[in-house]
Amino acid sequence: MRLRRILPALLAALLGVGAGLAATAPAQAATPDRWAFAFMDKPLPPAGHVMDLARQWKSDNVQNSTVSPLVIGRYRVVFPNIASANGVAHVTAVAGDPRWCQVWNYYPSGADQIVEVQCYKYTGAVVTMDWSAFTVMYSTSSGLLPGPGTYAYLQGKSTGGTVTSYNPVGGVNTSVHLGLGTGTYRVFLPGVGGSALAGNLQVTAQHGNSPRRCKVDTWQVTPNGVDVVVRCYDHTGAPADSWFDLTYHRERSVYGARNLPDHFAYLWTPGWPGTASYNSVGSVNHLAPAGAGLHYIEFHKVGVKEGHVQVTGYKGGNEYCNLQNVWTLSGSVVLVRNVICWKASGSPASPQSFVSYSSRA
Repeated sequence: MRLRRILPALLAALLGVGAGLAATAPAQAATPDRWAFAFMDKPLPPAGHVMDLARQWKSDNVQNSTVSPLVIGRYRVVFPNIASANGVAHVTAVAGDPRWCQVWNYYPSGADQIVEVQCYKYTGAVVTMDWSAFTVMYSTSSGLLPGPGTYAYLQGKSTGGTVTSYNPVGGVNTSVHLGLGTGTYRVFLPGVGGSALAGNLQVTAQHGNSPRRCKVDTWQVTPNGVDVVVRCYDHTGAPADSWFDLTYHRERSVYGARNLPDHFAYLWTPGWPGTASYNSVGSVNHLAPAGAGLHYIEFHKVGVKEGHVQVTGYKGGNEYCNLQNVWTLSGSVVLVRNVICWKASGSPASPQSFVSYSSRA
C-alpha cells in the first residue's frame, strides 16, 4: 500500500519538474509574426476595392485586403487583422511608362494595418501625382530566428537612425546619414553575414511630403553582417534625404517566412547566375535582355498559388526600376515580363536590379 502511494507522488513530482523546465526554456517567436501582400490591380479603384485575389494573401489566411483612392495618385491599403507597430512596407509600381510609387505612411488602425501609397508619373520635364497599379507588402517580426536562412529589416529616418527594426540574432541594426542633403545612408545589419555575396535586398522610399525614390548603391556580405549603402533622390533625380524601408532576406521569402512558404526565388541582375540568385526548390532562375531598359525573368517551379513580386533598383545613379506588367504563371514557372528601368529624364536605363518572388505556399 505504501508503494502505491509513493509512485503516484513521485510521478507527479517528475512531471512538475518537466513542466517547470518547459516554462523556463527561452521562447522562439515565429518569424514573421504577421505579414500581407497584394497587387493593386485597378489604377483608379472604387472605395474599399478588394485587390486581385490571385495575388493577395495574409498570415491569417483570409483574402480581404482592400484599397481606396485618396487624393490623386494616393491610396489607402488596408490589411485587416495584422496590425503592428514594428514592421516595414514595400511597394513597386506596375506600369509601362516612367512612373514610380513610394510609401507615404503606414500605421495600425485598430486591428488593421494601413499602408498609404503615393504614385507619380514623369511627363516631359514635369513629374505629377498620378494613379498607378502597384504591388505592396507589409511584414513584422520579433524574437530570434534560428535558421535556416536569415532575414532582417529596418525603417531608416531621413536624418539617420531607425524607426522600426528587426534583427534575427538580437543585434542592433543601424542607419547612418552620410551628410545633410546627400540622400545617402550606410545601413549595417549585424549577425546576418556570411562568406559569399548572397541574399536579396529590397528598398522603398518613404516620405509624407515629397516625391522620393531610393535604391541600393553598394552592398557587401561579410562574416559580421550585411553592409548596404542606400541612395535616395527627388523627382528631378537630385540627391535628397528621405525615410526608407529596407529588407534583407537570404534563403527566405521577402516577408521573412520559410516552410511555409517553401516556394520562393530571387536574383540580383548584375550577379546572375551567381550566389545572389536563389531558388528554394533548387530549380532555375532565368534572366534575358528584352529591349531598352528591360529584363525578362523566369523563376522555375516556385509559382504555386498566390504570390508576390518586389523590385529595387541597383547602382548607376538616379535610375529606378519597376515592373512593366504584372507577373503571370505558366504552370509552376513565374514569368516576370518585364523589369523596366528608367533614367530621371524619362528615357530607358540600363537595367540593374534586385528582384524577389515569394509564394504563400
